[in-house]
Amino acid sequence: MPFTLSHAAAVLPAIRRNGTARWPLFPSALVAGSFAPDITYFADTVVPGAMEFGSFTHTLAGVLTVNVAIAAVLVAVWALLREPLVALLPVRVRGRVHAFVRGRRWTRASFGPSAWLWFAVSGALGAATHVVWDAFTHHSRWGTELLPFLNRSVGGFPVFQFVQYGSSALALVVIGWFVATGLRRTPAVAAPVEVPVLGRRERWGALGLLALCVLAGVVHRCARWYAHFGRVESPLDIIPTACFGAGAGLAAGLLLYGAWMLLRRRTRGPGGPVSVPEEPRTEAPAGRG
Repeated sequence: MPFTLSHAAAVLPAIRRNGTARWPLFPSALVAGSFAPDITYFADTVVPGAMEFGSFTHTLAGVLTVNVAIAAVLVAVWALLREPLVALLPVRVRGRVHAFVRGRRWTRASFGPSAWLWFAVSGALGAATHVVWDAFTHHSRWGTELLPFLNRSVGGFPVFQFVQYGSSALALVVIGWFVATGLRRTPAVAAPVEVPVLGRRERWGALGLLALCVLAGVVHRCARWYAHFGRVESPLDIIPTACFGAGAGLAAGLLLYGAWMLLRRRTRGPGGPVSVPEEPRTEAPAGRG
């Protein structure tokens, strides 16, 4: 905590609302880097003890090394799942959303030496924002030691915990605003051929799979937490555990969904049968919002 997804708000000043980054930075690496330090907490769901490695990912050495590698893995997974995920959205918004999240298309120059360097810088920068944010919202961090009032108790809870949850909620609002305004500025276009066409049953089946995996992750992680501590004195005790379980379950569900989409594409082939879409793929053009 703060909620890992909220950390993306810290890198938004470096990302334009058309999905591209300012300067030579990579938006995908910035966002992935902002998540990277917490990934071991989610991994602890299936690899007990992995959470302990979080003490390293939240250091300067971790920011410059392992977090960059984690960000690279996250970006690679995102690149593979991006179009299948867009396929789960209502037809009328798929093209617009894809154009927004696709950003600038990569070329050969995108994989040159300087590009790799800027990718690493982007990942490290994103991770650095995460570590600094956490420093002022967690106990026994340099930030809470620098500002002692954050350790004071108000209503039975330390001030840093109020900052932790309050900043998380505010960040989610900022992210929502960024996405909403970015989508309004993105012209409505038809979804490209790279976006799979799913039938109604396939789409709802995939969404059901993701929901089931999230639920399983929450139940598993919370049950393990309760077996260890034996009681829940406050909802704040269990919220982080539930979030980590939900994230791990979602990750598992996304990998299963991605594997199914890959198998589906291979078995059907270019000339194979296709699903009947819920609505026509084309969209009426619209001006910028």
